[in-house]
Amino acid sequence: MTVSPPAIALEPAADPARGAARPAAAAATGERALAAIYAEHHAFVWRSLSRLGVDDPRLDDAVHDVFMVVARRLHEFEGRASMRTWLFAIAMRVAQAVRRDATRERNHRERLAREPQPSPSPHEAADAARLLRSLLERLDDDKRAVFIMAELEGMTAPEIAAVIDAKVATVYSRLRLAREQLERLAAAAQLPRHDGAATPGGGA
Repeated sequence: MTVSPPAIALEPAADPARGAARPAAAAATGERALAAIYAEHHAFVWRSLSRLGVDDPRLDDAVHDVFMVVARRLHEFEGRASMRTWLFAIAMRVAQAVRRDATRERNHRERLAREPQPSPSPHEAADAARLLRSLLERLDDDKRAVFIMAELEGMTAPEIAAVIDAKVATVYSRLRLAREQLERLAAAAQLPRHDGAATPGGGA
């Protein structure tokens, strides 16, 4: 008697198109999320970089660099801090890198040209937004960042502490020192003090 081999249950064949569709759908979702973040926060990132000392010719590139970091790391964002807080932390690091590069380039030009940097024009001195930036540039990085986040962007002390990885008491101390230094600088320039969140002249 001939014995038939046992029947073998076959798994359904994998659908290559369906497997490829899953990563494609995830990529499309990520692109939509990035586009939404860019649309909502582009002005905030641009303004923050400007206040953090990135000069006008480098601003667009610096904004691009921030959102390139966002694109790479968006999957790491867990929502424990606000999106603006996360973006400001990235902007701080980008601004530091841009200023460092700018300093190296300026030093190189000075060595070649042996000429002093031009002083600000009277028009720039008359512009309140530019004036605020010039005062902020005279603060050290730690005090400037805390002042911008607290006074100009309205962030809370706990949010700021999360960005700079410091204690809340440190935030208040740096903010107090920043205010005092800005008041001295403004008095030396015979200018009205800046003591609110509004930027002189309507915003920097």
